[in-house]
Amino acid sequence: MKIIIDHRLPSVEEYISLRRSVEWPLFDEGAVSKALDNTLFSAVAMNEKGEAIGMGRVIGDDVVYFHIQDVIVRPEYQGQRVGNALMTALLKYVDGKSMANSNIGLMCSKGREPFYKEFGFIERPSAKFGSGMIKVVS
Repeated sequence: MKIIIDHRLPSVEEYISLRRSVEWPLFDEGAVSKALDNTLFSAVAMNEKGEAIGMGRVIGDDVVYFHIQDVIVRPEYQGQRVGNALMTALLKYVDGKSMANSNIGLMCSKGREPFYKEFGFIERPSAKFGSGMIKVVS
């Protein structure tokens, strides 16, 4: 299987379809459009038919703080290194922009921690860092 990683934003439709494929919460098209417009960098994985099968984004201030967001691979393509290719593209972008002490954060789905550890991410809390926290607006 040939996978192409394209350094581009997903379309609003691709973004919604990918989130739906992994049963993540959905947002209206206007919100998705604004979120995508505020993305620093994005990569879309496509199959040989040109269909979006995965994506990932980098958001943040583009200097000190970077956040890896929306790393999604359609379930039928998981386990085929698509996520690895996406993360490699995202981190290459960050490597070109970051400096000593820049912070690259992410929130991963439960059970996906080992995947991100392969890229040097650590779990919190640790000896140095407290618990990560999140507030989801309801």
